[in-house]
Amino acid sequence: MVFCGIPSKACQRCRIRKLRCDLRIGSCSSCLRANAVCTGYRDTEQLRIRDESKDIKRKAVSQMQKQKQKQKQLQLTLQSGPYSLPMSIEVQARHAFFANYVTGSRANSWDFLKIYYNPADAPDFLKTTIDAVSLAYLASKVYSEAVVRAAKEKYVSALSLTTKALRSPDTARKDSALLTSLLLDLFEKIMNEELRNGNNNAWTNHVDGALTLVKLRGLGEFQGDMALRVLVRLSINLLICCVASGSPVPNGLTSLWTYAGSQLKTKVDPKWHLTSLMLVYANLRSEILRKRISVEKYIELSVELDARLSALTVDMPPFWQYTTTVVHHKSERVLDNHYDSYADRHVTQTWNVIRLVRILLNEFLLDYCSQSTGCLLSISHASLSVSAYDNIERMSHEICASLPQYSDCTCAAREKLVSENSSAVIASETPTHSLTKAPIHTHSVSHQADVYTVMFPLYVAGRARGAPRSLREWAIRQYHYISGHFSIRMAEAVCQILEEGGTVNPWTVYAMLGSYAFTA
Repeated sequence: MVFCGIPSKACQRCRIRKLRCDLRIGSCSSCLRANAVCTGYRDTEQLRIRDESKDIKRKAVSQMQKQKQKQKQLQLTLQSGPYSLPMSIEVQARHAFFANYVTGSRANSWDFLKIYYNPADAPDFLKTTIDAVSLAYLASKVYSEAVVRAAKEKYVSALSLTTKALRSPDTARKDSALLTSLLLDLFEKIMNEELRNGNNNAWTNHVDGALTLVKLRGLGEFQGDMALRVLVRLSINLLICCVASGSPVPNGLTSLWTYAGSQLKTKVDPKWHLTSLMLVYANLRSEILRKRISVEKYIELSVELDARLSALTVDMPPFWQYTTTVVHHKSERVLDNHYDSYADRHVTQTWNVIRLVRILLNEFLLDYCSQSTGCLLSISHASLSVSAYDNIERMSHEICASLPQYSDCTCAAREKLVSENSSAVIASETPTHSLTKAPIHTHSVSHQADVYTVMFPLYVAGRARGAPRSLREWAIRQYHYISGHFSIRMAEAVCQILEEGGTVNPWTVYAMLGSYAFTA
């Protein structure tokens, strides 16, 4: 019960108008002046008490509900992380870039950028370059013209700031200058239309500049694990550019690779040995494209390099070995009733690079065997052709067998799936070989990257001379599936090329896919 105080003695008219009532007998003066009927005065001996318990309870419950709603909203905000907060496009892009390249699935390649996560820790030219690359990466994921324009504008600003900064010899010798060159190159690989249209100069513009900065500093100044990792990143990028563009390997790259190898423990790393063989392949491809060696010499060197690549697969350490699983049920995602499982995406990629290079080498052998008139080879050209066809068919089938581990959501890739309603990975409660239907799920960025990594080798296998027609048709169906199921739009573009005969040069398709921007 609520006490409302002692009631006023005033008449009703005075109370309503909040006037001072003189309480005169008969009628108060205020009512007389207004010529109004005075209603009389109240008895002050009586207290007015009313029950407001329900109102008080209602107000208390309402207040508690509002408080709970605020706490719930705060909890949801904290759980969803910074992406649920309103942020600018630049900030969202930076988060996405660092989450994917620096701390996520590609952390082994770009983790030396961690110290620049806070924009305030980087000089203006490096900060702007990181923003440009981040926007380029975001544009590749959200397919937004507005983000593409923002990325290009940032790129132009980054070029201008970098040019001014490099006028200072001291700045040119800093790590930030070298990292900026690498990031500008990464931007080109993600966004540059000239590169995708076949402009070979666009392949090496920035990596050549980075190599010049290394020469300016001297290799001896690169000490410690992180500095050496930057050199390795530059070496691999420059090597891939040489292979894709058909350019010869510069002497500076060979010296750089030799120095990095002497400083790092690389004796048992198959990827390191493969890169050394890729240096040989890059020079060999450049020589034949520029017609610097005879057909006979090219055949001899190709056979030798193919044998060295084959030997590398025999000497793989246990971690790098794959296991083969036989599938007893019919699956559209599996060719030849079996698939191969690898330790991770990087191991798969190493194996597939060996295979696709061997396919390209053997295709060249088939082309040039018919042109050779000499007898420098110890085996006949007919036998060499048969061997080349066998190698191509076997390598193509092995590439196809590496895809289901990542693409077959009903079976081989089931453990990678993410529940549609949570971030938890879907665990398989029954043997994978008995599953025929995948649960409702989504795909993580890492899972999509796994699939993306196999797209280029699959094109090389699908278009390979000597590969069965059934293999090409299967590859085409996989591209359609990848495009729709994993929402990877470039899969449909590659599929169209393959459907039209696969006559486009593999390295042109490699550039179209973003080259090492998405797969290294």
